[in-house]
Amino acid sequence: MATLRHSLKKPIFLFLVIIGIGGFWLPQAFDSSSPAAKTPHQVHIAFGFHANLYHSFRGDTNDENGFGQDIRVIRHILRTLDRFNHDGVPVRAVWDFDSLFSLQEILPAHAPDIIRDVQRRVAQSNDDVMLMSYNNGLMSAMTDVEFMTSMARAISNDKGSGVRDLFGRVAPVVRPQEMMTTPGNFSRYKALGIDCVSLYYSATPFDAFRAFSRALSPTEAYNPVTYRNPRSGEAIDILPTYHAGDLVENVSLREWAERLHRLQDDGKIDRDVLIFINFDADAEFWSGTDLPWYLKWLPNTGGLAQLIDSVADLDFVTFSNVTDYLATHPPVGTVRFSQDTADGSFNGYHSWAEKAYASDYWTRIVRNRRSHRTARRVFAIGGARPVTADLNDLLRGSFETRLRALSTTNFGLASPFLSRQRETAMAALLGRLDWYSDQIDRRVTDCVRELTDGVVPTALPASGGRLVDTFVAIEPAAGGDRHLTFCLPASDSGGRHYSIADTRGRLIAATLEKIDPSDDGRTATLTVRVAGEETMPDGIYFLFRNDIPLPAGTTRTVSATPRRLENEFIRVELDKTGHVTRVTHNGRVQLDAGSLVPAMVYQGRRLSPAKLSVEVEKSGASGVASLRIHGGWDGPDGRTRAPGWVDYRLRLVARVPYLFIEGTVRYPDTFRDTLTQADRPMLARKIDAGWEAVAPVELRFSARASKAHPFFIHKRNFLGQEDAYAVDYYRHAPENRNVADINNHITAEYAGVTTGGRGMAVAMNTAVNANFAFCPFTMAYLPGTGEFRIRANPFGTYYGRQILPPTRGNRLGYEAVRLSAPQLHSSGPTYNGYRDRFDLMVAFFKGDRLPDPLKRDLIAFARRPVTIGKLAPAHQPPRDDTLLPPAGFLAMPSGNGVVFHWESAGVPGTQYRIRYHAADSAEIKTVCTEAHPLLVAAGDFPTPETAYVATIQAEYPDGRRSPPSREIRFRMAPPADCTLEIPKDFMAKVLWANMTAWIRQNLL
Repeated sequence: MATLRHSLKKPIFLFLVIIGIGGFWLPQAFDSSSPAAKTPHQVHIAFGFHANLYHSFRGDTNDENGFGQDIRVIRHILRTLDRFNHDGVPVRAVWDFDSLFSLQEILPAHAPDIIRDVQRRVAQSNDDVMLMSYNNGLMSAMTDVEFMTSMARAISNDKGSGVRDLFGRVAPVVRPQEMMTTPGNFSRYKALGIDCVSLYYSATPFDAFRAFSRALSPTEAYNPVTYRNPRSGEAIDILPTYHAGDLVENVSLREWAERLHRLQDDGKIDRDVLIFINFDADAEFWSGTDLPWYLKWLPNTGGLAQLIDSVADLDFVTFSNVTDYLATHPPVGTVRFSQDTADGSFNGYHSWAEKAYASDYWTRIVRNRRSHRTARRVFAIGGARPVTADLNDLLRGSFETRLRALSTTNFGLASPFLSRQRETAMAALLGRLDWYSDQIDRRVTDCVRELTDGVVPTALPASGGRLVDTFVAIEPAAGGDRHLTFCLPASDSGGRHYSIADTRGRLIAATLEKIDPSDDGRTATLTVRVAGEETMPDGIYFLFRNDIPLPAGTTRTVSATPRRLENEFIRVELDKTGHVTRVTHNGRVQLDAGSLVPAMVYQGRRLSPAKLSVEVEKSGASGVASLRIHGGWDGPDGRTRAPGWVDYRLRLVARVPYLFIEGTVRYPDTFRDTLTQADRPMLARKIDAGWEAVAPVELRFSARASKAHPFFIHKRNFLGQEDAYAVDYYRHAPENRNVADINNHITAEYAGVTTGGRGMAVAMNTAVNANFAFCPFTMAYLPGTGEFRIRANPFGTYYGRQILPPTRGNRLGYEAVRLSAPQLHSSGPTYNGYRDRFDLMVAFFKGDRLPDPLKRDLIAFARRPVTIGKLAPAHQPPRDDTLLPPAGFLAMPSGNGVVFHWESAGVPGTQYRIRYHAADSAEIKTVCTEAHPLLVAAGDFPTPETAYVATIQAEYPDGRRSPPSREIRFRMAPPADCTLEIPKDFMAKVLWANMTAWIRQNLL
């Protein structure tokens, strides 16, 4: 069984600790040029410790599988700092904590001494405490209320866990969790008195903005700079920040400081500089490691103590903190970038947003936001009763639960999967959130029934019709064409035409878009479209059904056949296999062949369904034409447990210039034989690492870009801020002409792309499936023409080479992180056997920015009016239609027994029956559990040399059972050694670099 290193957080791993810091090349080592005149400028050094004890890689236990590692390492850091201070070295620390999980819950219960020691150091040793956020939050994807609440509570809150509450003062700097920012955040930080943002300017793939801005000069790279965004009008100071990977890139801390001071001596830097190293407080990097005798000479292998020792004797070094440095060193330059920053894979949101189940998580958060908004507005309608104390309690409890769910930890950074303990905790958290949403919705429904009871229409449509529903509509503020959804009895849902009237008798034209019968056939979900010029303020409305056919001779402007779907604007062409060959808009090709059909990249091979069936569902006679495309999807040969399937619908509406795509996909289920976290039995997992990229409905935009006219990605966030950024990273390095995954756009509703006066945009129906960064792009260079092509991947994931940032270092830090950082794994394995659905609107346009009417329609498609009528849509519980044995069954011996792991069937209430016995015995033991992983005590496995056998079977709440799994065999052997395998050529480069650095420091 293959193993995949997965246990360490972020790009510091055992190799970096052992090997230490890469060096200058030999010519630099022997450079004996005369020193310039001594400068008065200093090199300031600040050590930052990012403390968040709520992890995606680990669980919530006080041991090495959870936050016990944090407590151990932080205590070591505190002892080290105190020892140096006692010895007269004035080193200081810059701390940042989340308030909710770390300062409010975990540390007071398990390590209150840490809080007391940081308080003492702030008071006596001038340590700093910067802000992070109250809830370790996904700040760039929060609404205004969520953002301001989180940051205000991070400063001070009624639980006493704010930075000011505990430490008496707050450094005027925020270190956003996972470096996540978006336009609109910065003005809100300023409103809270926060003057500066700490963001990574790293030469490694663990970065925030280095690849996106112009290259900073040496002076700017180590001083505050002012960020300006012309679109949002924001300005704030940014403190370029570094981490342990940058030490590798710059040889060692001493070499780094000496190099900067030589630039000061040479007059190339005319002021002080600050090396601010901020890194995870739980990283073993700070503790150091014991080396064999033949590696004892390597620098920077002794943790924080060796870092301090390496520079403590330099008279030009000042140990500082961020408050003191910023107070006396104003900004030295200006930077601009429009990307939404995050320090995940590909310098963006891949590590959080592109997991398969991230969309399910986010959809439930969006639903809760919608429930809150609807409740406030329904109870504000004239005639509604006041909000009850009961509902207010639900709204408060719901908001607190949502803040917890909005922690970045619940989505990543761990890749490809979260730890199983985190998945289990998030499932429970979202279960509570769903309960709150259900309870709020019930109170709202009761209020609506009171409002509509006895209300009758004052007029009927001129063409007649039958009243089928009386409902309350809550209108989003965006405008644009509305898409209203109703749940009706099956007998009322088969009409050809529907219309809407308000209580004053005003008629509102509505176009029937689609009818979706329920599984039991008793009800149906009806969707109608209302043109944007119609007004529908919050209030009571009536829905009428009219079965009058269109007049004879009416010209059809929309039609469908199995090989073609078209209206006045768009034409979709398909081949005999059911694959789309092209999509045109106003006669011009916009989507190339291969679009709109699901695909996966598995071990380097692209796999799609070979042949799909195409059926005409609506011919266009009613003003709507639609095709159903469906069929099976074979997985990779010899690797597939069960094939997948596809069920998509393409829809066009008369006089509407957009293509609508909805679908459900079950990805093939493949065997899992790669073991992650093999050295930690409680955190281990079996995956199929062959999954590299997944595209459920790829959009292959036909426009081509050039270096003179690059692609621009357009976006709109949850604060209503719109912006766009150029994908022109090739200006830093030719390797960036191909960008594997582009995901620096928070998507409240849509994402778009333009080049050379052509554009494409796609919006998601957030009531069906939502994601805060739902649409990654990929860009490829076409050497034959010197052009670039781009593809969009709603609800999918891409993978490939990391972005190469500019550097003045040796590139060894970049390579070390690229080779070994666990968060850089593909999210593809999370799609293995996964079932997903989506509802999209695709638009094409002329120009280099989205027209305002199109933006309104995209937003209206994504954020639909809430309609509450006589019937509420029935909740469809998850159902496993494969009946496969639980996947990834694994037995991991540990000191306390055997830990059994498996993948959940995805149906709440499922029980799992595990049978195990010695291979040479017929005595079978059985355990049945709902929770996993499961630890079985060592007493059931008394002899280490004996081989044991186990199987697992799922038992569903409805009485169905899966077949038992294949037998697995195991022994009570110690965990496997999964020391990172380092490429020999890379090891040689690093050892040579370290040797030349040692020669420079000690012999020259």
